[in-house]
Amino acid sequence: MGRLERILNKADDFKEAGRLNEAINELIKAQKIAPKDPEVYLSFALTYDAMDNFDASIPYFQKALELDPVDSYILTQFGITLGRMGKYSKALKAFQNAIQVDPGYSFAKWNIALTLRTLGYYEAAIEIFSECSNTDNDSEYIKSELHYQLGLCYFDMGWTKEALQEFRRQTSTHPGDPWANLSIGNCYLDYGWIDESIKKFKELIDSQPEFIPAYNSLAFSLAEKGWYEEAIEVLRQALVISPGDESVLDNMDYIQSLKEDEDGFRGFFLSLLLQIIKSKLTPERSRT
Repeated sequence: MGRLERILNKADDFKEAGRLNEAINELIKAQKIAPKDPEVYLSFALTYDAMDNFDASIPYFQKALELDPVDSYILTQFGITLGRMGKYSKALKAFQNAIQVDPGYSFAKWNIALTLRTLGYYEAAIEIFSECSNTDNDSEYIKSELHYQLGLCYFDMGWTKEALQEFRRQTSTHPGDPWANLSIGNCYLDYGWIDESIKKFKELIDSQPEFIPAYNSLAFSLAEKGWYEEAIEVLRQALVISPGDESVLDNMDYIQSLKEDEDGFRGFFLSLLLQIIKSKLTPERSRT
């Protein structure tokens, strides 16, 4: 292993540990050794992205692509950052360029589907997700997320039956997936199966007591039955685990204000439920 590789590995280790400034310091050393290596600039870009410093990240992506304009991985990572900035049309262009370079690159297609879902083009997203499932790829990430993402598309379309089927397929292969289990409970709640949803959310909390979205959804289910005090107590428990969590505080304030207005709560719940279940919309990072 050469010196440059050791420095890049060290920078990556710092980034994974959340020691981002130290990662940048290592990359400055790497840049001095290899000022024309696109991997150095990609590492800068991904580290600044991890800092949510997108303005700093973009020039490094551009420099990496200037040095290597036909790298499908760099193009895809660039698209992910553009998507995180809300620049979805530019993100889609980057993903499409990655596919032009490598037509079989499933991860670029996957991120196109995620972006289309974010934009509300659910049927198009489902079609591309299905393409990803039919390709011969060894991406464990795609395999582990496929049915969950399909379920989200169907749920957003209002096809709760199909969504529930996909979420159940997800948990059949990944029984500990907290988001898939949460989504099953939310489907129950959408059907009006309140007791079943309460049971599901309690099971999820028992198995993963630090998973705050489960407390929020359990509180909604309890409030649907008119059990407002019990709902608020669940949210208090969530605040012990995650003090100051804004989603919990907002839900607590709202449920307290809706003790006498169940119809108002129902309208608010349907909107908020979609926000909860969409929490994984942003295209994911991967080194696939």
